[in-house]
Amino acid sequence: MKFCFDCDDTLYDLSYPFKRACKELLNIDETYDLESMYTTYRSCGDEIFDKIQNGIITIDESGIYRIRRMCELYHIDVEKELYHKFQTIYKSFQKEIFMSEILHDYFNSTTSELAILTNGQDAHQRMKLKALDVFKYFKSENVYTSGQLGYAKPDPRSFKTMFSYMNENISDWYYIGDNYVNDMEGAKKVGMKTIHFNRHHGLEGTCSDHVVYSEKDLVELLIKLEK
Repeated sequence: MKFCFDCDDTLYDLSYPFKRACKELLNIDETYDLESMYTTYRSCGDEIFDKIQNGIITIDESGIYRIRRMCELYHIDVEKELYHKFQTIYKSFQKEIFMSEILHDYFNSTTSELAILTNGQDAHQRMKLKALDVFKYFKSENVYTSGQLGYAKPDPRSFKTMFSYMNENISDWYYIGDNYVNDMEGAKKVGMKTIHFNRHHGLEGTCSDHVVYSEKDLVELLIKLEK
């Protein structure tokens, strides 16, 4: 089989550094739903992703915008300087991200061909991929970022350009990702088979050939497809 993975919230839980930073810096109690706050934080980032992709704003400016908007929407009153501090600490926690043993064990044993296509600035995404230790299992020539390609999911050109570089038939591959619009709709438009790893129980739809909610279920599905 041939499996192409997203990175953020697919190979690891992206909410981990966010929740740690919130607990450390924001004056919130147990009445706040961190999972809901995280979903809002991500959606605020989606609003300005094109500006990051096109180099109009920096990664840090994007992060400051996301936390500021989230605090406004949840009526969390903080000093302006805290937004900058949050982004600094959030980035430091991103260096501590990790891939679960379930995924490590699967990648270490599978004979399937593996690839990665992730949205984001090239150096920033590769920093995270290195922290996840994915290059033990993925060929470097099979790992692509939107910053590198010049196109971001769900733009069909991001998928098509990647697989043309790999000299692969795109319809032979499954795409596994967490974001329904970017990952499932984008991949389905170019003829890929799709697996929605809906880790945070977000939007779903008919472009997903399979839907799973945990790493355990994902690995069990991948093994089943390999048989």
